[in-house]
This record gives sequence, C-alpha cells and structure tokens, in this order.
Amino acid sequence: MARTIPINPRPTQSPQELRIFDVLRQKLSQEWLIVHRPHWLGRARPDAPLDDGEATFLVAHPEWGVFALVEVDGGLRYDPSADRWQQVDSAGQSAVIADPFRQAEDAVRTLVARLRDHPAALPGAPAHGHAVLLPDVLVPPRGLASHAPADIALGLEQIAKLPENIEKLAKRWQRIHPALGNASARWWWRALEDLFLMPREARVLLRHRIAAEQAQLVQLSPQQLTVLDYLNRKRFQAIYGPAGTGKTILAMHKARLLARQGQRVLLTCFNKALGNYLRESLADEPNVTAIHFHELCYEVAGLDASRHQVPDEAKGRSQWFDVDLAQAVLQAAARDGPRFDALVVDEAQDFLPLWWEALRSLLVDPTRAIRYLFFDDAQQLRPDAATVEGAEEALVLSTNWRNTQAIHAHLVAIEPRLAQARCVAPAGVPVETETLRPHAKNALRRVLQRICGDGGVRPDDVVILTGRSPKNSHVWNGAAELAPIRLTDRAEPGCVRVVGINAFKGMEAPVVILTELNHLAPHKARQMHYIGASRAVHHLVVLEDAVVTAALELEPP
Repeated sequence: MARTIPINPRPTQSPQELRIFDVLRQKLSQEWLIVHRPHWLGRARPDAPLDDGEATFLVAHPEWGVFALVEVDGGLRYDPSADRWQQVDSAGQSAVIADPFRQAEDAVRTLVARLRDHPAALPGAPAHGHAVLLPDVLVPPRGLASHAPADIALGLEQIAKLPENIEKLAKRWQRIHPALGNASARWWWRALEDLFLMPREARVLLRHRIAAEQAQLVQLSPQQLTVLDYLNRKRFQAIYGPAGTGKTILAMHKARLLARQGQRVLLTCFNKALGNYLRESLADEPNVTAIHFHELCYEVAGLDASRHQVPDEAKGRSQWFDVDLAQAVLQAAARDGPRFDALVVDEAQDFLPLWWEALRSLLVDPTRAIRYLFFDDAQQLRPDAATVEGAEEALVLSTNWRNTQAIHAHLVAIEPRLAQARCVAPAGVPVETETLRPHAKNALRRVLQRICGDGGVRPDDVVILTGRSPKNSHVWNGAAELAPIRLTDRAEPGCVRVVGINAFKGMEAPVVILTELNHLAPHKARQMHYIGASRAVHHLVVLEDAVVTAALELEPP
C-alpha cells in the first residue's frame, strides 16, 4: 500500500477522482508516495517569475522519479485549428478548458525547479514527467494531439490496470527526462518529503522569543522595590532567595543606593566570574568596590596575583585560598585600618568563618555597619562554610524573575523548596532533553543546529555548562566538527562558551546546555543540576544520558 498525503482524499465532487485515489493507494507498493491535489510555487527557469503548480495527483518513487497527473471527468476534445480544448459531459454539453497536458507539464517543471531551490539540493534533477487521466473515455491509439500522445493519456482501459500503466509511464519519462547528477544521493526525495510530508507550523524564531521575553524582565519588580524600601530601615539583614529570585540584582541596586548616600560600599561574592560581572556593572560608581573575595584579598594585602606562585598540590592550594589570604587581609586591616562603611555579600552561603572575620576587619564600625547578606543554601558548594548570620530570621524572596515558567517547573522537580517561589516570567519554550548516545558530538551538533541554526540565536548567547572542567570535558572532543560554530572557554563574540557549573554560579545566560553530570555522586548531581539549570533565562537543554532521571529519582533532599 502506498503512502498518501493526506491519509484520506481531499474533498472533491468527482467520484472518479476518489476511485483513482483509492486504486493508487491500494495497488501501488509502499515505496510510492501519492499526494492528492498538491499545490506549490516554483520557477520554470531561474529568471522566471513564480508560477503556481498544481495537479490532481503527484506520484513519486525514490528510484523512478516524480510525475504529475491531471484528471479530467467526461470526454475531451481538441480543436487544432483554434488550439482549443473542450471538456464534454455525459449530456453532450461542452465547455472550454485549459490544456490539461500543458497544465500537467508546467506543474512538474515548476515542481522540479522548486526542489532545486531546497537547501539540500545538489546539481541535477530527478526523472520526471506527466500524464492526463481520462477515466470515462477510450483514448484514440494516435492520441489527442502532437504533445498529447496516447502513452501519456490514460483512458478507461489504462486506468483499469493503473498500477501497471503508472510503471510504464515512469519508464517512458526516464528515457525522456532521466535523472541528472548524483541520483544515488536522492536529495530530491528528501526535498519532496520536506515540501509535502513534514508537519508545518508558523513559529517564532527562538531568538525573537528570547528578545520578547527579555523586554518583560529588564525592570525591577514591585516586590524587589518593596524589598529595597524595607532594607532602607534595616542596618543588618540576611536575605534568602532560591535561584532566579533576583538576589544579585538586589545586591547591586542596594550597593548603588548606599554609595549615592555617601557610603563606601564593599560588594563581594564567592564566584570569580560573578565578581567580574559585578565590577563591570558598577564601574560608574566610585564609592562601590565590587570584587570577588579572593581578588579582594590580593588587593587589600598588596599582593600581585600574576607574580605570586600558588602551590600546585591540593592541600597547599586549599591552605592558601582558605586561610593564608584571609589572614593577609586581617594583617593589612590591622596595619592600614578599615576602609568600608557598608558590606553587601552575594553567595554568602559559601563563605568560611575566617573569611567573615576578614570582611568585618575592613568595616569602620563592625558592630553597627550596614550589612546585607544574600544567600541560597541549596547552592552551597563548601560543606565547611559558616552558617549565614541571621539566616533564621532571613527575609525570603518569593518570586522567580529570572527563569521562564517552563524552566521554573523543571527546577521545582530538582529543588522542591523552589515551589514556594511564584514564577511570573513568560511561559517560555519547553525544556529539552537530548541523549548523548550513541554519538555525543552528533547530539551536540543537533542541539546547536536547532538553537543557533533553526532558532537564529547568537552563539555567544549560548553557554554549555558541564559538571567537569572545560578542558576535561568530553564536549571538547568533537569541537572541531561543529563548524561553523566555535567553542571557547571564555566569552568571545560569535562563539559558544563552555564553562564549569561551579565557575558560572551566580551568572546567567539566555540559553544553557547542561551536560556531564552522571559521573557525580547522586546528591552532588542533583545540586549541580539545580545550579546549572537555574542559570538559563529563556531556554534550557539537558544533554546527558538519563541525567533527568538520575536527578529526579533521588531520595528527597
């Protein structure tokens, strides 16, 4: 049985047409594709205007080619002196009609031209031809006209053995209009299926949808303004908020407001990339020192990070970053005195006890200084971190402003406490999952093609977050085969960035591809999934074997 488009025939007043549709579907083999009453636009020549193409039936076979069939009910008469065609009904009444043979010929010519315009097209063309179906009459042995010989005018006798005569028709046209070019590639068959078979929808490019959603998120929300107003009356406050509730935005705005009141403000965080973002965002505020903690230590202690040799072994590095730098700050503060009136800390859940002591030493009045501590203990990376001061009486942020509703729902499954947060961002596109098997590089290529190719998203709006370090990531193995898209481990225009999840904590990107979590312990995979997925503002793709199952089927946290 042949494939048909549509599955059932389109509405028609011709019972003969319905009968032919059924015969073609039932009698031709499954390799055949039958399109009933197709329409298309095409050019017979590259410099010609677009022409309508239509036929009663389009029959196609991947080996034999594609053929347009025009059906005419009743009799058919041709007057060569006037070059006029007439259709004759059962009562003998006639009406002038367009030449059905020319109609079929023009239709298949424009169709072939349309196939050549397809992105998958190669130089060449499929075998192609046309015929007219006359199910009510016998066709004269000499045909109806010089361009309408009997072998392309299928009358009552030929339609009685239609499958056999369709094959004869195909062989005839293979001699006259044979396949040209690399016929074995069958590019034209893929183009034909795309033209008539693929489901169609009018869709908005992903990049346009992202732009529309971003326009809804650029201003502070009423809740955020209320929080800022509340903090104006508090000298100290811990602020808890799950991912996406605007902690970093509030921290920056509060630092700016304090600076404009004449206070010298220290805004710091745990993550280096976030610290760089804070510094760039507040570069126009001279009263704000926005910096990540370890860079602050180097600066206060007067150390040159480019010249200082950090120990290579893990124990030595831990001693340097966890203890020695903080002690250097304490020594510098004792020697040079304090320098800040207010302290704003983002990612406060990751600060060690000694770090808090170092920060307090930099405040002019540690007991009465303005301090705001923003935290989310679900994102705590350091098990030895100090409990955030005032956490038991923390102000709770309850609205997710960063992630779309689709991403928020995904995050709730990972971190149930996020269900308490109301998401008011746009609905967004569904979260995608893509398996890495059997070929990881092919999976990544498919995802990037959907996002940057079909979706029109700029590569530098896409971040691949991995549970490994970028250089140890398997993503790099197939990087050379992703051309023209380039991967990089730093922000570069026109490139997709590959970043470790820990290094991107506190940051965000329009599109995030999350991958390589299966090697982690279950509780760590859940945490990294939550941190990484929450970085996505508009679209999230999980690229991992069973990572969603692994993350969601764990024991409740």
